Amino acid sequence: MQNDHNRAVRGEVQGWSPGATRRNMAFLMGVEVEKLTGAGCTFTLTVRDCPATADDWHKLRRAFEKRMRRAGMIRMHWVTEWQRRGVPHLHGVLWFEGKCHDLAAIVNAWTAVAGPWGASPRGQHARPLDNAIGWFRYLSKHAVRGVKHYQ
Repeated sequence: MQNDHNRAVRGEVQGWSPGATRRNMAFLMGVEVEKLTGAGCTFTLTVRDCPATADDWHKLRRAFEKRMRRAGMIRMHWVTEWQRRGVPHLHGVLWFEGKCHDLAAIVNAWTAVAGPWGASPRGQHARPLDNAIGWFRYLSKHAVRGVKHYQ
């Protein structure tokens, strides 16, 4: 198929757009939580220094994801949130077969790949997911706030 319409010039991303918010909410509402298998672990992962480019941040997140796959992760959902000081951090949940993975191993995997940007174990948080619906509500809250929020 050919698409002949003129595309708008893309500008610098300034946060969540109303359309992105609607699509994210539709995705979250479509998740059938009762069909999710395995045990979840939530995390907030930080860096001290901002990666120079979006590509650097993407590579960092992908390196973490690869380590988690090797550790037995079966699914992951994440969102990047921007702090007021202009540095990203990662909120997410990992699912593993059986019980929640070793929480220290999650933090160690992140600090191993994010060390060049000043990540230290002290600034990281991981804990078992005790309520998947609560996780999706949390994400929804950030998405709705994100349109006019600093993120």
